[in-house]
Amino acid sequence: MIRLNVILRVIAIAVALALLSAFSLSAQTLPTLYISNESHNSLETLNLNTSTLTTLYTVGTGAEYHLDDLTLNSQGQLIYSVPQAGLVNLYDPTTKENSTLASGLKWVRDLEIEPGGATMLIGIYTPGSIVRYNFATKTTTTLIKKLGTCDGITYDAYGNLYAVANHNTIIQINPVTGAIIATLTLEAHDGVNGGDGLTYDSYTHALWATHDGTTGYGLLEIPVVSTGFKSLSPGFTFFPSTLYNAPDGIKSDGKGNLYVGSIWTAFVYNIPTNTVTKNIVTMGADGVSLVPGTY
Repeated sequence: MIRLNVILRVIAIAVALALLSAFSLSAQTLPTLYISNESHNSLETLNLNTSTLTTLYTVGTGAEYHLDDLTLNSQGQLIYSVPQAGLVNLYDPTTKENSTLASGLKWVRDLEIEPGGATMLIGIYTPGSIVRYNFATKTTTTLIKKLGTCDGITYDAYGNLYAVANHNTIIQINPVTGAIIATLTLEAHDGVNGGDGLTYDSYTHALWATHDGTTGYGLLEIPVVSTGFKSLSPGFTFFPSTLYNAPDGIKSDGKGNLYVGSIWTAFVYNIPTNTVTKNIVTMGADGVSLVPGTY
């Protein structure tokens, strides 16, 4: 009888902890997101707690002004890309002023401010190149070209640089010379299917990529070490979901949550539980960034 009571008590405690964990996950305060809305041609904020979407700035009308990626500088200003117009713009949410940093970059896509903040890498979707923008001189230089296509770009915590190239591969690049150091193949090449957005997550010490390939929609976890990819075979874990609709922009809070722009929706993915904890209709979310001070 004593042993049975002990066992029942242990089970009761385990159930209580599980319920408490689930309650804490569902009740936690979520951050506000900045969103570059491709369909609306606008910058928006999304309050994940109230599901409130607010327009900050509309770039223009027509397909020429569809937006793509979004990132923040150290001053909390929004830097975003306008692919068809070939623009990289800066919007200050405090002054409400919008300005152009770089032009003439047709099919510009993902952006990554480099360590130190003096320069930014800009991915050009086709013909597949990465250029470096200098904030002080307002000039660009080519780091690497002839990638086929280029989507997501990110650095890891060790200073290694990665990009999604030609849809089905993730490459590690020497940030000084532009030489390709290693290549991780995601799947057999099939049109535009494959990886898209790319970010580093300090919670898992891994890269995470959005994926809309032949194996379905989902997220990829790609472990890295100080020298780069931890493994090239297979090198990643795929987490599929029917909830995603063309996942694109992705950012991490370093606390076990990923925030993803998935065109029709923006969602929060909790890594430890492998669950989507929030999924909100946005009708065009592409790039996402977390609003400072809300997480």
